[in-house]
Amino acid sequence: MALPDSVKYVQGTSYIFAFDTDWPASPTQGWSATVDAEIDMGGLTNTSYRQSVKLNLGTSRFPLYFAEISTEFDTDSTDGATVDVFAGYSHSITAGTGNPIGLTGADAAYSGYGGGSIASALKQIDTIGIFSLIESADSDAAPQVGELGFFVPKKQFLMLLVGNNGGATMGSGGTGLADELAIRITGFDIRVED
Repeated sequence: MALPDSVKYVQGTSYIFAFDTDWPASPTQGWSATVDAEIDMGGLTNTSYRQSVKLNLGTSRFPLYFAEISTEFDTDSTDGATVDVFAGYSHSITAGTGNPIGLTGADAAYSGYGGGSIASALKQIDTIGIFSLIESADSDAAPQVGELGFFVPKKQFLMLLVGNNGGATMGSGGTGLADELAIRITGFDIRVED
């Protein structure tokens, strides 16, 4: 059996997790203005968490996804502080069915599972990425945009859980708007070529 000449990553469909009422501000970093799964990160206070609506990746979903984030803070974020993004998966399209760690499958605050801590719950789902922030003077400054990394979806339906550990409230220029707050995931196919 001959070895392949090359392995290529072929970019596929992108999805936006954001708050449809506010997203997008102008400019949108070239991202789509269409929200595919709702999550309102506007007004998310320091050390708080927010969960998304379920996104249907499809039965023939891509084997690999790449995640990016656009985030902004009402006041200066703390240099080196983070916004943390996690993935929970489900086999069911029904919002509250088949979800890990008590995720609701709806756009809502998250405060933990049962009587356990959020830190304990996070150990039961996947970390997509930890986005390290740069301190920036706000007054509606440009958002901080960057890469979270690659992840492999384990089931058809995906929920994001976002933790604000940035040292300030997430939002746009003191207004709390979510017009520059989003996560984009992009599917990649892996092709082996002779």
